Amino acid sequence: MAENVDMEVEPTIMDGQFIKEAKDAAKSVNIIFSLNEAVGALAESLKIFKKHQVNLLHIESRSSIKVPGYEFMVEVDSTAGDIEGALENIKQESSYFQIITRNYKDNAEAVPWFPRKIQDLDKFANQILSYGSELDSDHPGFTDQVYRARRKEFADIAFHYKHGTPIPHVSYTEQEKGVWKVVFNNLTRLYKTHACYEHNHVFPLLEENCGYSADEIPQLQTVSDFLKSVTGFQLRPVAGLLSSRDFLAGLAFRV
Repeated sequence: MAENVDMEVEPTIMDGQFIKEAKDAAKSVNIIFSLNEAVGALAESLKIFKKHQVNLLHIESRSSIKVPGYEFMVEVDSTAGDIEGALENIKQESSYFQIITRNYKDNAEAVPWFPRKIQDLDKFANQILSYGSELDSDHPGFTDQVYRARRKEFADIAFHYKHGTPIPHVSYTEQEKGVWKVVFNNLTRLYKTHACYEHNHVFPLLEENCGYSADEIPQLQTVSDFLKSVTGFQLRPVAGLLSSRDFLAGLAFRV
């Protein structure tokens, strides 16, 4: 299934699909558990993680709405230690135990991970089905190294983007602007007879507010700012195709 690509990333299986894992992908598992009430119970549970040489990245407590007492949310570093053994021991000591992870289809007790705040989109935005710089062998630009390098530039911008930072400005070449102009002029000529009412109603707003014109390729940040001001939605770049689940998770935050 895998293709040879010029990326220093390893393929992985996630949600039953073959994807490439981002270099900065979160390599952790989150668990929520409530301990059987006893003095020093939390301290004893932390010893379990130490026994199995498992590193904890984050821990917090809150009043439980499922069982009497408190429950603890722990983020576990899944790159080292006996994770399975530690989780099994914690489960035995808990009155309530649940795993929250993206790999939920391989674990009947797990709850599918989902973003709780917009910053969480960074955790999966690069968990892509195919990287933007990749091309099939029948693509017209497959053997064009200049074209492939340019595609990779754009994909890398998206790959390293983080929520809250400006979308990088792209300086387009004269050749790219020339192609845009030809496409822009031909499409705008056809809009009146071939585009839907909604498109024809909105497109003049993009020309007026976002710099859409035959001579200028709009910047993604400019379009995103305008979109957010009138609809509440915003844009973020991604480096390739997202799974349906991740795409819809972004829409949940109007992204």
